Amino acid sequence: MNSMDPGVAVSTFADDIFKDQVFLVTGAGRGIGKLLAERLARLGAHVALCDLVAGRAEETAKVIAAGQGSALALTADVSKEEDVQRAVAAVLDRWGRVDVLVNSAGSYGAAYRVTHETPVEEWDSVFASNVRGSFLCAKTVLPHMVTAGRGRIINFASNAGRSVSPLLGCSYTAAKTAVIGMTRHLSREYARHGILVNTIAPGPVAGERVSELIDGEANGAALNAQIPIGRLADPSDIVDVVLFMASGASRYMTGAILDVSGGLILA
Repeated sequence: MNSMDPGVAVSTFADDIFKDQVFLVTGAGRGIGKLLAERLARLGAHVALCDLVAGRAEETAKVIAAGQGSALALTADVSKEEDVQRAVAAVLDRWGRVDVLVNSAGSYGAAYRVTHETPVEEWDSVFASNVRGSFLCAKTVLPHMVTAGRGRIINFASNAGRSVSPLLGCSYTAAKTAVIGMTRHLSREYARHGILVNTIAPGPVAGERVSELIDGEANGAALNAQIPIGRLADPSDIVDVVLFMASGASRYMTGAILDVSGGLILA
């Protein structure tokens, strides 16, 4: 097995690295958010699982509970302030604090759609989940982190925000660029309170969502051909970097954008 093979595991984390830390993970009902939540629980964290679909959050919580982990399933539309406030209140009621917020929720529009054919409803929806949602979650947890004198916020941008998306449209590129701008502002504003704010910018990730978008082997091969490493990311490739960003190893980082795109974005 060579170093280009996604089956190679290169990271190790102590079993209790996040012992008793409280994480709020949005979009935790599927994909990267789900895998991240499960990994965090195995590493000792209390994990609040926030998802738009109640059944998805509850299923992730069941998986965590089966492994003797600590989880709280929450249903919320992160673009609605009252939903976010209710979710954060539930976390505070259960554990008394939020140590780390991971804003991984976010929608997208149709693949390969040109800008002049983009419905305004798509634009509004993509911005609502990615930008407004990340803002509302940060806005709601920040006062509690300020009081505690510490905290971490990890936002999900994309290679689209660092350049353009090879798959999705203008709405997605613009929204993820806005997330990067928000990260920069929050990191400068809240560093003096001990709060670190960083962004991960993944490339395309193998899974159900991308499979539905690319619609066929030819499109998939064309997408892979644009990535120097030659494959889509495995979800674990992204989760491992988020774990690093949440750990003490990133203690001197704030306002950073970590590209995890297989070389699709070159510094």
